Amino acid sequence: MEIEDVYGEEKLNHSLHYRTDTFAPVYMENIGAGTFKVKYLPNMAQLSNLNEMLIRDFNDDGALDVLAIGNLYVSEIETPRNDAGTGVLLLGDGKGYFTAKRGSKIGFYAAKDVKKIM
Repeated sequence: MEIEDVYGEEKLNHSLHYRTDTFAPVYMENIGAGTFKVKYLPNMAQLSNLNEMLIRDFNDDGALDVLAIGNLYVSEIETPRNDAGTGVLLLGDGKGYFTAKRGSKIGFYAAKDVKKIM
């Protein structure tokens, strides 16, 4: 089944269309004066959508880290559910770059349709 089969070609021709330059996992760093810089995250941050993030220095190295959870079970008919996430810890280096750790490596497992860390 194609998207035209679901919505109809005429409806799609008159719908709002967005365009992107990348589907890579990124965040926007606010560098001040209304200027932002795109910073790439590890691909492991994109296994599923992320619903909640807890930001703190988890490994006591002086740099902020991100513990993120997600998944999305309720979705539109043309979109399969996102359910590959079990939580991911993004260890920051203090310069805006992160290394991903998950599962048994961090002792954290948050599967299913997770919405809140605490």
